[in-house]
Amino acid sequence: ATCARTLRQVAAYAAERGITLGLEPVNRYETYLFNTIADTVALIDEIGASNVTVHADTYHMNIEDPGFKPSLEVARGKLGLIHCSESDRGVPGQGNVQWDEVFQGLRAIAYDGPLVLESFAAINPDLAGATCMWRTPSYTSDQLAREGMAFLRERAAAAGIA
Repeated sequence: ATCARTLRQVAAYAAERGITLGLEPVNRYETYLFNTIADTVALIDEIGASNVTVHADTYHMNIEDPGFKPSLEVARGKLGLIHCSESDRGVPGQGNVQWDEVFQGLRAIAYDGPLVLESFAAINPDLAGATCMWRTPSYTSDQLAREGMAFLRERAAAAGIA
């Protein structure tokens, strides 16, 4: 209740300035406020402001949500942004995220917002520590960007949401 009340005030302040807020559900190992897409949609409904959206992240969804497609369907009309991140934060398509299901879900809700590649390479010690990257990845930053974007563009086009 306190979270919703506070975010309602933040949403009103943001709305006066033409700003949309995106609430990102984060896995239980990092926070406890809202961990799933369904939790986030319920919170957004409680806030009751049209400028508050779901900011999905496939990394966290892979840990917390019961499935990519059904969870994205819960966010229908409320999904503002999606971080496309692999299960190990590496190159999309080289981990355990079920990308076909992700893109089926996005297509099912007629999502036309941005697809944001969010992956990490251990090039900055502060970022590596903040993201708990304790080992050196097998890919470079350039490889991550090049291969990750190519993969996401191909999958988006195949799903008809490019």
